[in-house]
Amino acid sequence: MANYAGIAIGINRYQFLQPLNYGQADAQRLQGFFVDQAHLQPNEFLLLTDNSPPIDDFLTYPNRENILRCLDRIRQSPGSPESWRWFLFSGCGVSWDKVDYLMPIDGNPDDIPGTGIPIECLFSSLKTMGGNKILVLLDINRSPGMPSGEPVGAETVELAYKMDISLVLSSQLNQFSHEAAALGNGLFTSALLEALGYYHTDITLENLDEYLKERLPELSQHHWRPVQIPLTVIPLQEYRQQQIWPEGASSPPENQWANPSTDSEATEVVLSEDYSHLQKELPR
Repeated sequence: MANYAGIAIGINRYQFLQPLNYGQADAQRLQGFFVDQAHLQPNEFLLLTDNSPPIDDFLTYPNRENILRCLDRIRQSPGSPESWRWFLFSGCGVSWDKVDYLMPIDGNPDDIPGTGIPIECLFSSLKTMGGNKILVLLDINRSPGMPSGEPVGAETVELAYKMDISLVLSSQLNQFSHEAAALGNGLFTSALLEALGYYHTDITLENLDEYLKERLPELSQHHWRPVQIPLTVIPLQEYRQQQIWPEGASSPPENQWANPSTDSEATEVVLSEDYSHLQKELPR
């Protein structure tokens, strides 16, 4: 089944790069949210991580071959242009010769063009899956093992405007993405899950952007990390206030919505200390 409501890719143990702690958990939590609380089937929100099981005949280990095969499946089975679809990547990325690449688990810094996934290739495939109604969420880690130069994300932003793709980068181009052991996730994914739990089916590009811009710096401060402010691109303004709930996802009764950030006692403390006021202050 290639007509996915969403795709989440998260990588921890790179073969040639410094490992991450919570890339895999980020992808698992987002997919788990829509499967457990919005009633999507696992094969409707594809998960590619270090340890994710195959889906039917499709291998989900996030190496370059499997990711490209996933993108090829998307191109062969275009979806409805009326339905929103989501894509999350939590892992390493790099800019090489002014071209942005996502690095699969076997991505090699000594051969970036030959082992990376060009953002333009990704965007082209996602456009086939859902026309302009695609939300791309990129939590890109700038690995110390990568060549220095242009900050990764500059071409990505340019392509998002050019190709009319709604995009959220986990940080500004001159900032870094951070993780927190107390959360068990990257700061970006933690804030994203809070936003989903707060707005659920009412979530729009506008209120997601507002929520992340307020909440992510708060999480950075609370967990003693450098300030991290998301970068949002909304090329088509008519989509700004449109509901972006993925195709096929439903909303259970309100009292069944679990708090997406209560996996640890530490996270519960964060919410009780500095999140409750947002429920009154943030616009719906």
